[in-house]
Amino acid sequence: MKQTWAVLAILCWGSASIEGNCLPPIASFMPTDADAVRAYADLLRRDAETYFDDVEQYFRCQDEERREVFEQARAVSEDYAQIFEILWSES
Repeated sequence: MKQTWAVLAILCWGSASIEGNCLPPIASFMPTDADAVRAYADLLRRDAETYFDDVEQYFRCQDEERREVFEQARAVSEDYAQIFEILWSES
């Protein structure tokens, strides 16, 4: 029974290790006034390109976090199966 509590303590402690580090990008402001668009065309272009680069980085980050969480879920599943083995061996 002590083994069961030790395994549960380790599993609970490990669940806090994943943090959400992916922050979605903030959309660029795009004016609708034609004079403003002409006056700030270069700035608007740079802002839009930066935004799309940030979007791409955001999606890559989410993909990486998904892979990490999937791997952790697989490991927890294996650990959880061991709990049942321990409990069944004690019966």
